[in-house]
Amino acid sequence: MQGDCTHTFVIRDMRSVHADDVHNRAVYPIVTFQLKMRFKKCYVCNIFRATKVTVDNKWTPKNPCYFCDECFSLLHLAEDGSPLYTDFIEYDYNHD
Repeated sequence: MQGDCTHTFVIRDMRSVHADDVHNRAVYPIVTFQLKMRFKKCYVCNIFRATKVTVDNKWTPKNPCYFCDECFSLLHLAEDGSPLYTDFIEYDYNHD
């Protein structure tokens, strides 16, 4: 069963092939713009990319709050790996 979705394409400029153009079809379409990926950084160290996000965490200044693995472990886990407290929701944060 196919999904019920619509894909919209916007073509800003179109012209006929010119003698100075590359005539090899394998090089088309020519990419003229590439969206730059933006990543959330850890709100604690502000150095590494976030890998965890917490929601409703009473000990964080922002909601949701993003953490790298190191900062999350330091603030939420005991030395044996058990949680220091559990009154928050934790998710893995995957960059798409």
